[in-house]
Formats: sequence, C-alpha cells, structure tokens
Amino acid sequence: MESIWKRTCNREKRPALEGHIRADVAVIGGGMAGVLTAWHLEQAGVNAVILEADQIGSGQTGNTTAKITSQHGMFCHTFLEKKGEETAKKYVRANQDAVEEYKKIVQEEHIDCGLTESDACVYSENEEKIRMETEAAQKLGIDASFRTQIEIPVPCAGAVCFPGQAQFHPLKFIGVLAERLTVYEGTPVTEVDGNLVKTTHGSVEADKIVFAVHFPFIDFPGMYFARMHQERSYVIALENAGKIDNMYIGDGEDTLSFRQYDKYILLGGQAHRTGENHEGGCYENLRKTAERLYPGSRGDVRRKGGGI
Repeated sequence: MESIWKRTCNREKRPALEGHIRADVAVIGGGMAGVLTAWHLEQAGVNAVILEADQIGSGQTGNTTAKITSQHGMFCHTFLEKKGEETAKKYVRANQDAVEEYKKIVQEEHIDCGLTESDACVYSENEEKIRMETEAAQKLGIDASFRTQIEIPVPCAGAVCFPGQAQFHPLKFIGVLAERLTVYEGTPVTEVDGNLVKTTHGSVEADKIVFAVHFPFIDFPGMYFARMHQERSYVIALENAGKIDNMYIGDGEDTLSFRQYDKYILLGGQAHRTGENHEGGCYENLRKTAERLYPGSRGDVRRKGGGI
C-alpha cells in the first residue's frame, strides 16, 4: 500500500553503487535524517554520500504524518520534574530551533512542499493534566495555551497547544534537497568494517560513517537489538471529512492523530508493537473510528512506521 505522500510525489530513480569509492562521510539511510545530514554536510563543504537500500524516503519518512513540531505528547511537566528547568529549557529550545530550521530551508531553497504553519495540540479528558502541562510549557519558554474548544470530534476536557509549528509534504521536501546530493539507491549495506562500508555491489571508504536508519542493523557494540522494539500505527486519508486548521494528537493509550493535507484529513491511530496485529484488526478498528467520527467520509488505510 502506498502512502498519500508516495502517491503525490514523482521520484526519479537514482543509480545503485557499483565498485569502490571514497567520501569524507558515508550516510547510511536515505530518509529525512539521512538526507538532511548529508545536505548540511555538503553545505559545510564536506563530501558526503547517501547509501539507501530502497529509494529515498521509502521507509518511515514516506509513511509519516509529516508534522514538524517540538511538542512530543505531554512531556513538559514530567521532563521539568525529572531533569530540572535548565536541562528542560535546552531540550525545548533545541527542538523549536529544529522547527524553525525546516521553515528556513524551505524558504531559502524555494521548496514547494506545501509547508504551512499551524498549532500543534495534545488533547486529553484530564483537565488538570492539561493545565499542568500548559503551565510547565510556559515556564520553559513556550507560548503555550490551554483551550477548551478544539476542531476535532473527540471527547476531551481541552488541549494544550504550541503555536508556530508546521506541517508539510516530506517527500517533496527531501526530493529537492537530494537532487544536489550523491545518492545511491538500491544499495543495501551488508557490513561495516572500520572505515569501510560494504554493499551488495560496491563499497565506500569514509572518514566518518553516519547510521541514519530507523532500526540499527549492527548488533555490537551496544546490544541495541536487545534494548529496542519497533511499533506500527495506521493512517487514513479521509475525503469529505471537512477541514481543520491545526494538528492534534491524544494523550494516553489508544490515542488518535489528526492533521489536514489538501482536501484530506489524515486520521492516525491503532499503534501496536510489530507482529501483534495478527488478525488485521487494527485496520478495521481505525476504519470504524473514521466512520463514527466522520460519517459519510471515505478513505484508505495506510501503514505508518512508529517509534522505537
């Protein structure tokens, strides 16, 4: 199944790596992280190459809801209590700087990727929790607001909203940046031995190697495979569901995500650990939710890679 991003973006196929080459930096993975890493390196005069097993943006980037936001659920209150105000402020500032960097790149590089500013909101049925989160966010320097009226048809006591966030078309964004980069598609990395990156039909000798893949494929050092698990969730692009101006996600278990793209509302949810959707019930559950929230709408379910 193709995501709405893959359906609405023509991507020219890039050649596979053949033979041996040398670069200052080899970036493994051609998603958002890999392309931005290589692009920034090239901007700084560092020769970088991207090695992508499939096609750029074919993984998490091509299946994301594509929200650009420093709001990661209701994290401010907890983070403030655990890490203290100084560390929490640095974290918030770094993430908001990243949001602004996306806007800056789009403007300076004249990228037509549908980037629009919007508020990012977390809704909850727990009013006290929302108020505490709003106060914590404000203490950390965010111009957050508590709202009791929101645009989506879900039961809630309100939402905490961050202004100045954004949403965009991720494949159109990285597609423009990748045009100026050395990218090898259809080039899965099979082994990394010191400064040598080996692929199915060639190799790269690099001073530095960046792993920009969704899940690490080298087990040592770190035993990452024993510490991590992958999750999956699903998104429906709904037609005839009206229009919303802001981005939303719920707090707690079995939450839903909402954002607008063109004439579609992207409704996401039904997160689970990979391998646990044996009967395919998550698809049906999200469809039923869409029918209940937006009667008369229609749309397709798309898988969305989740967090780790």
